[in-house]
Amino acid sequence: MKSSLKFAKILYIICSFLLCAVGILYIAGHSIATDILCYVIGGTLILCGIVKIIGYFSYDIYHLAFQFDLALGILVIIIGILFLVQSGSTVDSSNLHIGLFVLIDGVFKLQTATDAKKFGLGKWWIILLGSVFCIGSGGFLIFDLLDNRDIVNILIGVSLLIDGGQNLFNAYYTVKIIDRLHDKKEKNKIRFSKKS
Repeated sequence: MKSSLKFAKILYIICSFLLCAVGILYIAGHSIATDILCYVIGGTLILCGIVKIIGYFSYDIYHLAFQFDLALGILVIIIGILFLVQSGSTVDSSNLHIGLFVLIDGVFKLQTATDAKKFGLGKWWIILLGSVFCIGSGGFLIFDLLDNRDIVNILIGVSLLIDGGQNLFNAYYTVKIIDRLHDKKEKNKIRFSKKS
C-alpha cells in the first residue's frame, strides 16, 4: 500500500516537470505551430489528470498530498480533451481554460496549505504563497484582464511553471512528511505490541 503512494509520487513528479515544460512552451509559443502546441498541452493535461486520479486512490492515510485530486483530475482531463478536439480555436480561449485550471488548483492548494499547517509542517507557507499566486493569475486569465496576447501567453506560461513547481514541492515535501509520520506510527504500534 505504501508502494502505491511512492508510485503516485513518481508519476506526480513527472507530470509536474511536464507542466513546467508546457509553461516554457507557452512562453516561447510564438515560434511553435498552433496545432502542435494544442496537442502538446492537451496530451500533457490528460496525462496529468490521470496521474491526479491515481494519486487520489493511492495510500495517503493522512489525505494531505492528493486529497482533492479526483475532482481536479477529472477537470484537467476535460480541459485536455478540449485542447485536442478544438485545436487552433482553443489557443484563442486558452487563457480561459488554463486560467480555470490554475485558479481551481490554487483554491484546492489553499486548503492543502491550511491542512499542512495543522499537521505542523514547517514549510506550509510555501504552499500558501504558490496557491495565492495561482488564484490571482487564474483570475486574471479567466476575466481576460490583459489586452496584449504576448503578455497573456507569458502569464499562462508563468502560471503553469508556478503550478508545476508547486506540485513538485507538494509531491516531494508532503509525501516525505507522510512517510515520516507513517513510519513513526508503525514504530509506535511495534512498541505498544511489545509492551503488551
